[in-house]
Amino acid sequence: MGVPLYSNNLNLIRGTKVPDDVCYTSEAYFYSWNSLYERLCSRFNFKVPDYWEKDMFEFNLFADGFVGVFDTNKYAKTSNQKYGIIPAKATLTGVGVQYQPTKIMTANPYFYMPAPEGIYIGAGLIKLTHNYTGVLHIVDFYADKLAVLLSTVDQSLMNSRFAYIVGASSPAAAATLKAVFDQRNSGKPLIVYDNEKIKKVTDKSQKVSAANLTKEDPFNVVDLEVGKNYITDKLMADYRRLLAAFDEEIGIPNNPIDKAERLISNEVESNSADTVARSTKMLERLKLSISKTIEVFPELEGKLSVEFTKYDTGATGAREAGKEVNYNA
Repeated sequence: MGVPLYSNNLNLIRGTKVPDDVCYTSEAYFYSWNSLYERLCSRFNFKVPDYWEKDMFEFNLFADGFVGVFDTNKYAKTSNQKYGIIPAKATLTGVGVQYQPTKIMTANPYFYMPAPEGIYIGAGLIKLTHNYTGVLHIVDFYADKLAVLLSTVDQSLMNSRFAYIVGASSPAAAATLKAVFDQRNSGKPLIVYDNEKIKKVTDKSQKVSAANLTKEDPFNVVDLEVGKNYITDKLMADYRRLLAAFDEEIGIPNNPIDKAERLISNEVESNSADTVARSTKMLERLKLSISKTIEVFPELEGKLSVEFTKYDTGATGAREAGKEVNYNA
């Protein structure tokens, strides 16, 4: 039986996809991945029997694109091996006349399944995707980009703390400049320093060369132009755009964030159509496969179903009334 993709598995996956020179912290990636995965889970509202482990059911469904449903009582050799009808990570086999898989099997240390069952004959199959593959690649795709972006935000914030690089002409000048900046950072409104200490230049014998007092600048300054290089606000706007793009992929309603003017109802409806295009097909497959699974196991009637989650976006009433919606107010 397969196991969830925890940190060691995800690290192995990332190691095969991200070259060494693409740098971001593991915390940024795992934060992004887990956040996006929860958003994906929120799209579909599953009703399952109370004794099903719902989180594992959803993970296997999104990871593999399908989940098998088996009556473990059929395979039990003792009463302790009877767990009822449960979902399980499964393997598909067999080829039908339309080249579709015809049989399904699972491996579990708690019970022994001697042979594959016919799909929708002796076992159920809950299907999410058309090609029996998962959708976690969508999560991985956007988590990769969000992790790079968040690391860039960290770099931008760090850069904004370094406005100047100062080079002093002597140890005394360096010590004075450090004292000046310490007082400046402490918030003192007036700072007084010894100008002669700033100007002094020492030779190799540590003697003061008075002849150089007016020949060299006391210190050199590199202005990093923080105001021009500050891009954190733009990066955070890009962060929201990436989240909106992910939401559109998986079907979470969202509204365009780039338009400064008011959004009219037609624009909102157009964006809503883009949002549900992919998830509608997923829901269609889920409903059909659940219906067929219930035909195999009538005991699941009324206990197993799926619907879209209804999000309260705060704009439903205005959209239904045909009014303009100002999302930037």
